[in-house]
Amino acid sequence: MTKSIFVFATLSVTLFSCKKEKEVEVVTATIAINTPANDTIPFGAAVHLTGTVSGSAEMHGYTVTFTNLTTGSDVFSEIHEVHATNYALDYSWTNNVADTSILKLVVDVEKDHDGNMEMKVITIVCLPQ
Repeated sequence: MTKSIFVFATLSVTLFSCKKEKEVEVVTATIAINTPANDTIPFGAAVHLTGTVSGSAEMHGYTVTFTNLTTGSDVFSEIHEVHATNYALDYSWTNNVADTSILKLVVDVEKDHDGNMEMKVITIVCLPQ
């Protein structure tokens, strides 16, 4: 009987003395792309990507990439390792395609260091000379 009380007391102390793990904050991000408003860009004109990224807490950076889906090549890419709750987007690339091309514009936000990401993708058409 004494042994049972001792075991019960030990288990009770062990169970109630465990610290509750700190809850992990889930970071959310909203990506708003304001421009380009025109989905067809003439040769020599700027593809101007503007917008904002708003996070519920500090985020850990973002990447902006313009990919020519017709050729499969990136025509513009920038990586920003900036810790902030908000980012302002303002990037330009001059259309110099040789053939009519579909361009994919991607904003990819690293919400935390665990690899959780938020992505926004738009496509536009770029015309040759």
